[in-house]
Amino acid sequence: MIGTDITGWDAVEGAYYAGMGSEALWLALSIALCVAALVLGARHEKAAYRKSG
Repeated sequence: MIGTDITGWDAVEGAYYAGMGSEALWLALSIALCVAALVLGARHEKAAYRKSG
């Protein structure tokens, strides 16, 4: 462990995960970015298909 006297996980008694409670926000943001990428990609492919034919 960097900056602490703890030598093993057995000695950890408190919260050691700093991101606790914010997972829902990051999950929602990740889902939104994936959906946006899919929508934009589909629009681009549809436009490219129309131009080629």
